[in-house]
Amino acid sequence: MKPCDCKSMRDVSKLEEQGVSFNNYQIEVDSGGVLLTIDPYCRIKIHNRCFKRFAEWYLSEQAPPLGEGF
Repeated sequence: MKPCDCKSMRDVSKLEEQGVSFNNYQIEVDSGGVLLTIDPYCRIKIHNRCFKRFAEWYLSEQAPPLGEGF
């Protein structure tokens, strides 16, 4: 099961890893979306559908600006 497939907390509990952190940065899955945390400053919840769109954009190949990439 992938984190994006979780529809309930029961699904989340079946994951091997429910979150990942690097220093003060953390990403966790819950039943309704993704929690992005920068301790102790902020915590943001993003619904799964929106987070997926952000991730797809971030990972998509884009053409270099004109004059670059030669």
